[in-house]
Amino acid sequence: MKIYFSFLILTFLVISINITNAQEDEFSQTTEIQNTQSADDEFTEDEFSDSDEFSSDQDEFSEFSEENVEEIKSKTNWNRFYWAISILFATLLAGIFVRFEATRKIRPVFLLAAVVILGFYRGGPGIISSFQNTFLFFIGSTDKWPAIVLFLGLIPITYFFGKVFCGWTCYLGAIQEFLYIGKFKILQSDKSQKVMRIIRYFIFVILLAQLTFTHSIEWSRIGPFKVIFNLFSPNITGYILLVILLLSSLFIHRPFCKIACPAGLFYGWITKIPGASVLGITDSCAGCKTCSTSCQINAITREGKTSKLDNQECIMCGECLSDCNIKSIQAFRKSKNHKSQIFLKGIKKVKI
Repeated sequence: MKIYFSFLILTFLVISINITNAQEDEFSQTTEIQNTQSADDEFTEDEFSDSDEFSSDQDEFSEFSEENVEEIKSKTNWNRFYWAISILFATLLAGIFVRFEATRKIRPVFLLAAVVILGFYRGGPGIISSFQNTFLFFIGSTDKWPAIVLFLGLIPITYFFGKVFCGWTCYLGAIQEFLYIGKFKILQSDKSQKVMRIIRYFIFVILLAQLTFTHSIEWSRIGPFKVIFNLFSPNITGYILLVILLLSSLFIHRPFCKIACPAGLFYGWITKIPGASVLGITDSCAGCKTCSTSCQINAITREGKTSKLDNQECIMCGECLSDCNIKSIQAFRKSKNHKSQIFLKGIKKVKI
């Protein structure tokens, strides 16, 4: 246990050093360029988006030569790259920690660090912006490669460890989780999860259509997380969505993740690939409702006397692993015996 904590402390020290160095570079660039907006803000042009609601590249660098502009852009790109690598490393570490009961207990530390460091302190990089820039890259509309590194780098991690990024290091999900009071049990049935998934598919299609036809990222103009972490929105829509997010987060566990997040939807599809990490059960499963009660994200739902696990929705928080008294729920590789969706009912379990 002491080894794990020492490793965790060392990891965050390394990340903190990266943060300090990044900020020093940022402030030095700001001194050189007047009126240059922070290059590390998720919700501005320089942080993985194609349009800036406050300024443009031409205005920002008009007083400087093209050579200086390219040099500055190169430095900020490498700065973002180091951040992306740090996030990927933290997520990989989370994937290891979730496999052991002792280290699963420090998940709140990861969530708090994500909110404080990636959210309030840095304001990004955001996985939604990374997803959008990756899509734009494949249709030839952007070259924001640090964002692409983050999004694509999470694919193999998700394949081998599950959606640990969503459950451990995503500050967007973490802030919703901290807001959740959990006293009212609403929208927790399997039917409710299906309806929310349909809404998410609809939003996903609309988002891809918008990116395809406009070749620009509009999310930064209306995203409610912009208001939370930057205390500002360029329009009233952002504030309206913020109120909706805050109120729904009080009564629904991670409502944005369930209803609107395109990245979470994409990474959920990875659990359907053969060999991907999925949760399953051994023949010792008693068919009780312990795991469905502990699953706040409702990846495990209860209908009658049977629980159903949907790995596509699982964020690998590890609560069901810890709460199962007979330890019958475990991590497996997706196969004919351990599918993405299963009914939890021991030796008589039915797979779908």
